[in-house]
Amino acid sequence: MLTENGILNQGYRGVLLRSLASRHGEKVFYCARGRRHWITDARWLAENGFAWPSDVIEVHADVLDALLPGQNAPLRHDLATWRMPDRVLTTWGMRELSVSRLKGSGIEVGAGANPMPIPLHCQIKYVDIFDVSQLQEHRYDGQESLDILRPDIVAMLGKLDPIAPESLDFVVACHVIEHTRDPIAAIADAWDKIKRGGSLVLVVPEISRTFDKHRALTELDHLIGDFKESDPERMRDMQHFQEFYAKAFVTPAESYVATWKEKWAEDFPIHYHTWTHQSFMEMIDWMMSESLLPGLQEAWSRPPLPADEGCIEFWVVLRKEE
Repeated sequence: MLTENGILNQGYRGVLLRSLASRHGEKVFYCARGRRHWITDARWLAENGFAWPSDVIEVHADVLDALLPGQNAPLRHDLATWRMPDRVLTTWGMRELSVSRLKGSGIEVGAGANPMPIPLHCQIKYVDIFDVSQLQEHRYDGQESLDILRPDIVAMLGKLDPIAPESLDFVVACHVIEHTRDPIAAIADAWDKIKRGGSLVLVVPEISRTFDKHRALTELDHLIGDFKESDPERMRDMQHFQEFYAKAFVTPAESYVATWKEKWAEDFPIHYHTWTHQSFMEMIDWMMSESLLPGLQEAWSRPPLPADEGCIEFWVVLRKEE
């Protein structure tokens, strides 16, 4: 039985695969179009016309590892939940909700080994500042080499030069905007790449919930200065590195100066800026007042979930008028 708007109604059907005697353990994957998508919630099976456990095929791990990694298989969220998201009580659920209305083709920037749960019917290209070999070298502890997404485009948020204006239905960036030197310009550049009716989705760390909690909140005037003022000697960047290694990645006094200078020289991707949900939306409001988001129809955002839920982020979706 096909479900409304489900996978079976998208014009393709994949298979469910599992490899118990491997690193994947009891994980079940929906596999289609050359990618594997981890099913993290059993409700997804019923939503998409699959039966447990009869539709699950046991395979050798090599079969799963030969497939490209993809986003986790997301649950669907209706418009009522979009309007009243208080019923969503997990960080992952909020990530699902933030991208749940996407359609068409677009990009995710900086996915690494943890892509956003973009609906499986979307066509996605992955963008990163590093190529796949560099991502392998820089992977975090616990990340498996075979789970690193291979970037389709080497670029960065704020310099999406390989992408034509108004060519995308969506741009998604999770925990990326804080790594940009000029966030206002980065958002404006991403907005320029989006078609009418398309969306920009940003997931942003909340200053009080991360290692940035002892740093100063980045003021709007500072962000405007980054956007408007020339800084060829990168003195403003230097100040960010000094603060970051003094208050975020705290460095012993004897190595502090050498550390921040070394990281500054190599353009290490620190958190340049910090926000609360309120201060971020004040930046968006300023951009609207300066006509930097032409055609903006909807600005949807939600603050972090309660701290005891382990949530360190908030969610912002900007949508262009049709």
